[in-house]
Amino acid sequence: LAGYEGARKSPSANYPGSIWWSHLSDPAGKVAATYGASPMAFAVHSEYINRPTTIIIDQEGVLRFAYYGTFWGDRPSIHKTLEMIQQNDFTFQHPKRLKAN
Repeated sequence: LAGYEGARKSPSANYPGSIWWSHLSDPAGKVAATYGASPMAFAVHSEYINRPTTIIIDQEGVLRFAYYGTFWGDRPSIHKTLEMIQQNDFTFQHPKRLKAN
């Protein structure tokens, strides 16, 4: 994570015992930007909103899945994300996905 100020691995200190998978908290959006996610890409009522993004990178550093949501709930659930990893099937489309402006 060198070079990504604000990003940190496994922020599980906030959730002891409940987060067991490797993950990244990227509040500044720098890691997401590396993979093409613009955190403020969608405007709502002339204001921009944070863009939820799910990115899965395998142990070799290969990008396996990138999903850029269009509203706060437009993302795969943690259960769906883990299922995609376990089944090596990286397909997802939210049924209420919005169209970009």
